[in-house]
Amino acid sequence: MREPLSRRRFGALLGAAAVTPLLPARPAWAAPTLLPSGMTWQLLWSPAASVNGMGAWETVEDDRADSHPAGAPHIFPEGNNYRFTMHTADRDTSTDRQRHEVTGNRTSGSGFLQWRSGELWRVTYSMYIPSTLKATTTFTHIFQTKMPGTGTSPITVTSLRRVDGRQTIEHKIFEPDILVGRTDLEPLHDRWIDVDYEIRIGDGSSGGVRWMVSNGGATVVDATRTGVDTFLGDRVRPKWGIYRSLGDTSGSLQNCHLLLTNLRSYKAVPGSGGGVTRYEAENATISQGAVESNHAGFSGAGFVNGDNAAGPYVEWTVSGAAGPATLRIRYANGTTTGRPATVTVNGTTVATPPFGGTGAWTTWATATVPVTLTAGANTVRITSTTAGGNPNLDYIELAQ
Repeated sequence: MREPLSRRRFGALLGAAAVTPLLPARPAWAAPTLLPSGMTWQLLWSPAASVNGMGAWETVEDDRADSHPAGAPHIFPEGNNYRFTMHTADRDTSTDRQRHEVTGNRTSGSGFLQWRSGELWRVTYSMYIPSTLKATTTFTHIFQTKMPGTGTSPITVTSLRRVDGRQTIEHKIFEPDILVGRTDLEPLHDRWIDVDYEIRIGDGSSGGVRWMVSNGGATVVDATRTGVDTFLGDRVRPKWGIYRSLGDTSGSLQNCHLLLTNLRSYKAVPGSGGGVTRYEAENATISQGAVESNHAGFSGAGFVNGDNAAGPYVEWTVSGAAGPATLRIRYANGTTTGRPATVTVNGTTVATPPFGGTGAWTTWATATVPVTLTAGANTVRITSTTAGGNPNLDYIELAQ
């Protein structure tokens, strides 16, 4: 069996300088964020299993050894969730372990997000761990960050591990085995839990991570490590799924599954006026429409051109503090006829902007709507009300 390529071996093969040994950093427990002052989170990836299917991922590693074709597919959309099914018969190409994983953040047929050294990224998602997916005495990873390519070690891992006989869920810097945080797993079994994860990508001692897990709105672990190595080479890529060793001695291996939903990836970008967060339309949930890029002047990777009908919509999941906020909607309408639409927040209609003509499809305008947010996640939807459909939608911004 080929040994995973460690950081030092990788550096030696590239002719790079030796990696600086890492010193344990004192954790800053319950730190709210790694986000520096003057920066804001820009949502860049928000797939929906029922809409994007397996096209949400850069790569899919579903029984890559073809060990159990009768059980395929092991990874698939199930309603609004992504399901990872593991059978005891499944084997990876290294037959002492099992692996069904997905990698990366695909944004189009040919595009995907690239996490680079010096950047700060955040991923949030909801996860259902049934009691059949147990912690083990050897590795059971359910989330990793890695450099793309075969034979390389993980950078960070979220694992289900038995510690002194009890089941736990933990997050670590993989080398040199630095614990970020850990909490008991059994109270989290058979329920939806929420994960909020930040990673500042840096070599040597310039990196940092923050890992938060919430159960029913109550935070059960919120841990931060800074001054650590979170970069191996090329770029960093997230991975989700079940990757576990068959060497468990606790008798915990059985048929099981894992569910994921509400996946989001954000990049830290300079703030535009303080307390302003931008959400691109091409990363939202789209009903009856398509992402296009044939009219210049748009932000991000494109804009949404909805079908010419009443009812198509674009929906974003946004984060904010409880209270009033200003919603800015960037749009283009190259016709001389208005394209009114209802704007709803958490299902309540807050405005019906006329979205009048802007003179050309390459001329973009901004409509401003006052809204009220609840703490945490909020849903913003723009729905066309006439046969002309929505205007072309570029992005929304929330200012608080």
